[in-house]
Amino acid sequence: MKTASKELQKLRTMAELSLNKTAELQQVLAQIEATLSRTENQKVIQKVNKN
Repeated sequence: MKTASKELQKLRTMAELSLNKTAELQQVLAQIEATLSRTENQKVIQKVNKN
């Protein structure tokens, strides 16, 4: 029984770490998307200002 309990705890820890990594990955992707969006907006503003 102890072995099963330890295995369940191990799996739970792995799942929690996986969720944390997923959340971190989503945050990084959101930051990249925001940066790309700002860069694109800057290009549009510069183009409009030239005309």
